[in-house]
Amino acid sequence: MTIRRIATSAGLALALVTVGCARDNSTATAGSSPGTTQTPQETAVVNTENAQLVQGDVAPTRLFRRPLQPGEVQGSGLVSVANPASPKVPLRLPTPPETRHFKETVIHVPAGSAPTEVQLPIDAPNEAWVMFIPKGNDAQRGETALRSVTLRDPLGRRADVEAAREAQSKLEPDQAERLAAGRISRPITMLHLNNNMARGTYAVQVGREAAATGLAIEVRLPNSPIELNLTPSAMQFFPGQDSWVTIGLGEGARIDRVDFTAVLYDPSFRAARRVPVVRVGNEYRALVSSVFTEQDAVGTWNLEVRATGVSGNQRFDRLGSTAFGFAVPTARLVSVGHPRFERGPEGKITTLAVDVVVESEALDRYEISGTLAATTPDSLERPVAEAQVTDLLAPGQHTLTLRFDAGHVSLTKLGGRFALRGLQLFSLGTNTLYHRLAKGLDIRFPALRVADLAAPREITPAIEHMMRAGEFDLTTP
Repeated sequence: MTIRRIATSAGLALALVTVGCARDNSTATAGSSPGTTQTPQETAVVNTENAQLVQGDVAPTRLFRRPLQPGEVQGSGLVSVANPASPKVPLRLPTPPETRHFKETVIHVPAGSAPTEVQLPIDAPNEAWVMFIPKGNDAQRGETALRSVTLRDPLGRRADVEAAREAQSKLEPDQAERLAAGRISRPITMLHLNNNMARGTYAVQVGREAAATGLAIEVRLPNSPIELNLTPSAMQFFPGQDSWVTIGLGEGARIDRVDFTAVLYDPSFRAARRVPVVRVGNEYRALVSSVFTEQDAVGTWNLEVRATGVSGNQRFDRLGSTAFGFAVPTARLVSVGHPRFERGPEGKITTLAVDVVVESEALDRYEISGTLAATTPDSLERPVAEAQVTDLLAPGQHTLTLRFDAGHVSLTKLGGRFALRGLQLFSLGTNTLYHRLAKGLDIRFPALRVADLAAPREITPAIEHMMRAGEFDLTTP
């Protein structure tokens, strides 16, 4: 959760401390407050260059210079936030890129077209659906258009009436008999095929009204063995890094011939460019990195892939899409080190702090966040506290400090050697992740006992709610 998002939630009431403002960012570090003592450093500075990346990590290989755009986050001043964390759910690695599965296609008849015939390859008619969707927002015109649409099977016979009856029996059983008797005059919009219908190429005859209005024809084939699978190589791509989307057609599917068309859409969902698809070993890849440059828009991009071909003498057509982030990184994490305790007048530990060095190539407001984790007797790492720090940083190297509130840790009644996990660098100006190390370079604090920790400075309503819910008590379900 970023500080910008935290600032609009009740969670900000837990702790929000302005550490400084209008200061020289190139030397910004969090030192000891008066009256505090610090334990000797147990861990030397650890650089990120040789970090062992794990599932879901993001690491830029180079940085880019980029001017601050109008309307992007600005303002001066360093802000540090600490929040408690519930140890109920063990820490997990970030979610890997999702594989999306498609047994469907969509064919478009543009508005203003002449009457035409559209071919629909249907290799598995059992439980298949065909849907006709008029373009535009004029419902009356759309209804008129659908009256000029018919469907014929591979033998040239009308298939839409029987398929419409099947659809009504699935969706509105009480309407099926009325449709069969001709007592329903509304046009057909959804067709449901069955196992008695033929495999092969169906023909949609698009009449004058439907062609003028425009039509989307969607086909879903849930029982087909041919399934278009799309898997990005990462959740987020950077310019200059190898990145691709793996394309599969389902295990065990017989494919005699296949052709792919891949089109990339920018964050405004405008068709930006075609993406080459190549075969690599036993898989196909859409080479996304080959078409990205550092001038491209930052945000969520979509790749649409159409696969057409022949399987067992039957034509097939599949259409699917997947999404991923694209960012032009202007900063990275350089090193982490100097874990230390800060103590209050009574000698209790009040803060667990760790310094993080950031390298920036562009003026931006950056956020560093991390999670403090304890290892419990069941050998699981569980979160005990969270911290974020943000500042407006000019080009150069800067040191920011994550400060975990020991009072939040004490709520969990867990001690030992805490580890820094989920270390992230986020650009608040572009709202994008630049660097993430789930294992956090395996930085560990010196061992401590629960008795060494200071009590929470304040039991806020948010903390009180978590306590009532048993979020800190591992002895309860």
